[in-house]
Order: sequence, then C-alpha cells, then structure tokens
Amino acid sequence: MTINTDSKDPAPIIEVPSTPAREALMKDLCAPSATPKSTQDTIHALTHQILTTAQNHDPTIIQSPTTLIPILRGALPMLVAAQPALPQSSSILARCSKTKGTADVVVEWLGRRPFPPAQDDGKIIVLDTIVATGDTIVQLCAELRALSGGTASMVVLCCYAAPAALERVAACLGVEYVVVGSLAERCDERGYLVPYTHGDIGDKIYGERFVAGKPVAATGEDVSRVVKMAEELLVENGGAWRLDGEGLAIQRDFQFPGFKQAWTFMNKVADAAKEHRHHPEWTNTYNNVSIRWTTHQPKGLTELDVIMARLCDSYV
Repeated sequence: MTINTDSKDPAPIIEVPSTPAREALMKDLCAPSATPKSTQDTIHALTHQILTTAQNHDPTIIQSPTTLIPILRGALPMLVAAQPALPQSSSILARCSKTKGTADVVVEWLGRRPFPPAQDDGKIIVLDTIVATGDTIVQLCAELRALSGGTASMVVLCCYAAPAALERVAACLGVEYVVVGSLAERCDERGYLVPYTHGDIGDKIYGERFVAGKPVAATGEDVSRVVKMAEELLVENGGAWRLDGEGLAIQRDFQFPGFKQAWTFMNKVADAAKEHRHHPEWTNTYNNVSIRWTTHQPKGLTELDVIMARLCDSYV
C-alpha cells in the first residue's frame, strides 16, 4: 500500500511529564537484567501514566467507546493495562512485519479489519511499545486511513520513541495526537533507540523463544555469539558437553583414574572460579565429577559460562 503523503499540520506530540516515578520506570524498561515479568509490569505502569496524560489532553478518551489496536507482539502488555482503564473499549489485533534493512511494512489483520466500523467501535487508539524508525506505525496509520476511505482519525500511544520517528507519525493524515511515555535521544543507524533497551523488546517482554536443543542466552548477552560458542562445545558438534532440558545450562561428566586426580581437577576449577567470580554447580563421587555451568541472574547462558567450560576441558 502506498503511504499518503498529502501535507497537514502535524498533530501534537505529548510526553508524559518527567517525574521520579517515570524515570524509574524508564530505567527498568532499559535495564539489561530485566525479566519478562518485570518488563511487563513496567509497561503496565507506564501505560497508566500515558493514559493519564492523554486524558488530561483529551477527556473524551475515557468518556466514549474506543477501539484499541495494539501492534503485535510488543504492544500486548499495553492492551492489558489499557482495557480496564477504558471500560467501553474493544480491540482489534494487527501484526506488522518489516523486511530487515528496508522500510517495507506488511500489515496483517488477525481477525476483522477495523473498517467498515462496528456501531460501537468509537475512537481508534493505536498502541505501540517502541517506535524507533516509525516505519511500522506510519504504514499502519496509512492503511487505517485508506481502509476508511480517508475518514479515520487516530490517537497513537507509545512507551518509548525516537523524536524523528514521532514527527513522522504526527504528520500522518488522520492522527489527532500522539502521547509517548518518554522520548529517546535518537535512533541509531541500526534502528535501535538510544539509550538502548538492551535487547529486543519482544524478547524482553516474553523471553527468548524456546527451541528444543538450542542454547538460551541470558538477557543482555550478544545472543548469536553466545549461542555459537555454546554450540561448539556440544557433543553433536564434536565437543563433550550437553545442554540441559531447557537450554539454560551446559553440563559434562568427567571421569578420572582415581579420586586424587579428580580432586586435583576440582582444585583447578575452584581456583579459576574464584578468579573469574563465577562458580559451577557440581557433584563429586570418588573419581567422577559432574559440572553444570549456567547463570542465574539474568537466567540463561553467558559468555563466561562458555569460557569456564573451555577451561574445564583444558584441565583434562
């Protein structure tokens, strides 16, 4: 679909006022150690602040029916938080996908489209957690406008966004106003907001997608690097280590000629663990030593787990 570029006065962009509470939420949202539960809680709390700011600008937002359109998958926590605060709201789901390195966005409606509208649809409110380049939400607004025959008007609510991206959104035909939890400094050349959220927002909200037999990197790690390093150690790739059932740890059983050799090995590992400040889960029965490397906070495999496993290999 071609984006309508007809000019209009830009809609107002309203930022949630800076308060200690908001700054604490943004710190939590960007924290590399955030868990899926804590990230969802943060987005819920931030959404309430966004709605309060929107209501101060436009009291009708909670006085009339609304249709909430969360951009999946990141905006689902916003939907969960917004619906109780908007008692006359309904929802329509939209999934948007963009070809990496391009501005080409495809909008997929998971159910009915918003037009022709149902009798009680009311005001359209588009929800998006992170707006980096603005490509996705601009295309969605353009499609909403086209589906309505040029009559749709929309409110856009988002948690964290680049100023340039929101300027693009505010210039879209049919956008009444935009409310953002906090403005980033900018969007970098890779399409990430600065200050960084330290991880894909979808993964931070829901956790890494579990794939049987694949290592799971801890939040904040270079995922592709840690997974590659861990896979090189696995039995199926010529190594001696195996994954636990959830992919959160690597483990190996060592067998020695006798207890003395096993104890010497354990002393070397203990010295290395002290030096690197990272300790194993292990058991010893006479000449057998079982070692498991994982990280508990944040949960999953880190580069240090792989380094420690390699040191263990070098001691035998």
